[in-house]
Amino acid sequence: MTTASPAHRGAASPVYNDWPHRLLKRTFRAILNHAIMRVTIEGWENIPPDGPLLFAGNHSSFMDGPLVVIASPRTIRCLTKSEMYGRFMGPVMRLIGQIPVDRGRPDRAALHTALDELSRGGAIGVFPEGTRGSGEMQSVQHGIAYLAVHGRCPILPVACVGTAAALPKGAKWPRRTPVRVVFGKPFEVEIPANPRSRKALAAVAEDIRARLADHLVESAQVLDTR
Repeated sequence: MTTASPAHRGAASPVYNDWPHRLLKRTFRAILNHAIMRVTIEGWENIPPDGPLLFAGNHSSFMDGPLVVIASPRTIRCLTKSEMYGRFMGPVMRLIGQIPVDRGRPDRAALHTALDELSRGGAIGVFPEGTRGSGEMQSVQHGIAYLAVHGRCPILPVACVGTAAALPKGAKWPRRTPVRVVFGKPFEVEIPANPRSRKALAAVAEDIRARLADHLVESAQVLDTR
């Protein structure tokens, strides 16, 4: 696969100026990773410094998204459920470049905004399980396959290990238990002959799921041996 000829034309959505994101991230990283939680970040060397990139992680805690965004040296614009965009959080989420997505239907506006960002050489973050669960990558939604195929970009797996214990469902404040954010090596998917075929995208999604699950298992095994 090459990244030179994206299937998406791009440049339909406004360009995001990431200076607020970069300005706030360093401070929040120090506070969250050290004062509030016990976070170790690994695999920075696996992150390409530029070019279109999909960050894809498991989702077992509310903290997974913020941790990945804060831990990455690059600006990541995550597809984030629209329920997060309330009176207070909405302006904050938009200020730091996150993209609202309606999970109740195929949200083409969100997908096209993400493809625009990829066409400009930016980074998009997705949690393809769709909602919080066991975080074991037992299934993924097909949106990540659509972005990888039409954005012609590599996928970088991210494992958030220990977040479910640090902030389980119903908890109001994180526990200071060990948490690791592990960035894996990017991989590319094979572009199907018919990139609009649901069957073809389902096959791509399953390939992605298997690779993400392998990275998660490897990362969790490292934690078990410590």
